[in-house]
Amino acid sequence: TAMSMRMVPIKHTFQKMIRLVRDLSRKSGKAVQLSMSGEETEIDRNMVDAIHDPLVHMIRNSVDHGIESPEIRQQRGKPPVGTIQLRAYHKGGHVIIEIQDDGGGLDLEKILNKARERGLVRPEETPSSHEIYQFIFHPGFSTAEQVTDVSGRGVGMDVVKKAIERLRGRIELFSQQGLGCTMVIKLPLTLAIIDGMIVRVGTERYIIPTMNIRETFQPEEGSVSTVHGRGELIRVRDRLLPLMRLHRVFGIPTARVRPWEALGIVADNEGECWCLLVDQVLGKQEVVIKSLGEGLKHSPGVSGGAILGDGRVALILDVAGLLSMAQWKEQEPSESSPEVP
Repeated sequence: TAMSMRMVPIKHTFQKMIRLVRDLSRKSGKAVQLSMSGEETEIDRNMVDAIHDPLVHMIRNSVDHGIESPEIRQQRGKPPVGTIQLRAYHKGGHVIIEIQDDGGGLDLEKILNKARERGLVRPEETPSSHEIYQFIFHPGFSTAEQVTDVSGRGVGMDVVKKAIERLRGRIELFSQQGLGCTMVIKLPLTLAIIDGMIVRVGTERYIIPTMNIRETFQPEEGSVSTVHGRGELIRVRDRLLPLMRLHRVFGIPTARVRPWEALGIVADNEGECWCLLVDQVLGKQEVVIKSLGEGLKHSPGVSGGAILGDGRVALILDVAGLLSMAQWKEQEPSESSPEVP
């Protein structure tokens, strides 16, 4: 379809990094190899160009500030050749890109001292290591003693962070001194195609990804019970599964409330099964995930929106998000009869 044409493998961007690492290795006099995985991971065509420069900058940083010289590496008991790993994969409606090096890691003390010098930390404050890492993303922040050919003319990590945020993404940094550093970029799948089951709850329509659906069934009268501390459970053949009423989750007053008048969908997230209660299954459709506006972007349990064949908009449910919501949000108590809310 025209929409699937918008998704391209990240391979071409990754392959450009092979030559970059080779050039940087030669310029810096350090032995560095690049290992890649997940090159077939698809990313929105519009993101490909935008992600190129941040990746280049982070790899330059890894070679310049992270990977040590062969002599120092051997003194530290490491192989003389440093390794940068570039990985991409899909996770929960996002594209994750990781850049990991086995260099010296970040020097927390050096970063903290620089932050104190710049007045970013009060003398009496003792920030956590995670807080200290965040200083790296401050405009113009650098602990480098000199600007080198390799990592560019002082372009800081703040520029990288801004570029990722323009794509509505996030960047996180993890480091172990002496062992290396990992940068994790999390980007939205602004346009991705999924097979979905369209369901109706009251007057609203939702899409549940078919990869998360085990089965649909008609609940029997008397199959729902309330267990103290566990909320409502429903019997599905010989199993008791937690019951999640979507009309309660999304506050829809017009839905069917008696389970035996509704439909049950057994949803699966990494082997964990729940039963979602809906009014009706309207069919299956291949849909294009579209990012939601600011108001809905951070709604738990929702991963995006889609335009249906009749032009109506439906929200795409994030099953993993729904299940984690249910685990901390106790189900509303039922009335005396276990069947009627």
